[in-house]
Amino acid sequence: MQTDVILEADLTPTQVAELAQVAEGYGIRGLWTQNFANGRDPFMSLMPAAAATRRILLGAVVISPYEMHPLKIANLVSTLNEASNGRGMVVIGAGGEWPGVLKVGYGKRVTGCGEAVAMVHRAVRGQVVKWDGQVYSARYFRSTWVKGPPPIVYAGATGPKMLDMAARFADGTMLSDMIEPMLAETMGSLHASLARHGRKRDEFRVNNFCAFHVKQDREASFAEARRELMLRGWLGAEWYEPFLSAEEAQVVASNKNAFLTAYRTRSGDIKGVAPEICAKLVEGLSLAGDLSDLDRHAARLKAFAAAGMTENALRLHDDPAEALHIIGRELLPRLR
Repeated sequence: MQTDVILEADLTPTQVAELAQVAEGYGIRGLWTQNFANGRDPFMSLMPAAAATRRILLGAVVISPYEMHPLKIANLVSTLNEASNGRGMVVIGAGGEWPGVLKVGYGKRVTGCGEAVAMVHRAVRGQVVKWDGQVYSARYFRSTWVKGPPPIVYAGATGPKMLDMAARFADGTMLSDMIEPMLAETMGSLHASLARHGRKRDEFRVNNFCAFHVKQDREASFAEARRELMLRGWLGAEWYEPFLSAEEAQVVASNKNAFLTAYRTRSGDIKGVAPEICAKLVEGLSLAGDLSDLDRHAARLKAFAAAGMTENALRLHDDPAEALHIIGRELLPRLR
């Protein structure tokens, strides 16, 4: 299983380029920029990195077709791909922040995302896109300037319907905060969909968005991880129930606003939720702690690889340079 990193959306294009060079030096496969409504444009932020690096793949995650027409997404990732000599990537998903900010309704969410992935997949190969779907339309489109290997088009998918869509239309999927208790069922669903659509497993990429908080300072790591817990599967019950008792799970269900407040205020204090409950969630939903915790984190990532994942995207937070050095010097050797 190869390793990617995902950067916070608050970094400048210059900082992204510098971190991309560090990541490339460690042999990290890919570097992603996040598409947040209050952040810089993810594609533009990667352009200096495209010029400053030679091998590392560069991608934007997650782009919603409900914020931008699929053919505009295709042009953006194709431009990045051209600038990086064939190293572009994109994750297309039905969610994300932008639709909410724009007050755009999802409508036929799975159908719309599937149409978008299919349109982008054609367009980045320079094929004619003439589309009259249930959600999107295109009269005539062809990027005649597109040359060489196309960018990798992932679908952001975790549930069975979205995974089936990804297996039908995309080059791969990026799962969201996959946990071990969900792994067998999720991969079984994906493999069944690949077979149904006549796709070979070894030709389909399976990535996973995974929160990485490991630091030299153990307490700072756990505080950062607690702060971000609301984003781990948006704290859906299927994400937290496997790690808690029924009583503890009810506490989490009754205090979702406290987790959201901690995220918004950048605090590691989850009011109304016992520290031991938060500790169980941090352990189950993310990779946190100090260097002494890396062996068991590596074992978890190896279990993901054994189940069929081809890549793992580690989401970095505060001090991404420190995180990159820990990944490159300490984690990657444990994964070999």
